[in-house]
Amino acid sequence: MLVYESRIKGSFQGYKDRETVFELVNGRAYKQDEYQYQYRYMHSPNVKVYQEGSTYYLEVEGMNSRVRVKKIK
Repeated sequence: MLVYESRIKGSFQGYKDRETVFELVNGRAYKQDEYQYQYRYMHSPNVKVYQEGSTYYLEVEGMNSRVRVKKIK
């Protein structure tokens, strides 16, 4: 289920590892919760956050897949 849409705050350099944090312009922040490496540089791309059960996924416009994340803020 789609929870909301927003934008990445500043630059986005792709999905990396479990230490990658995605800060959104609406003040929320998510930390990547799985290893998935895909590099792509974009400035403030659109994102969609989905929730399936207790699991969140972040989908960045222009990327080939979404990534599992944990809400940290």
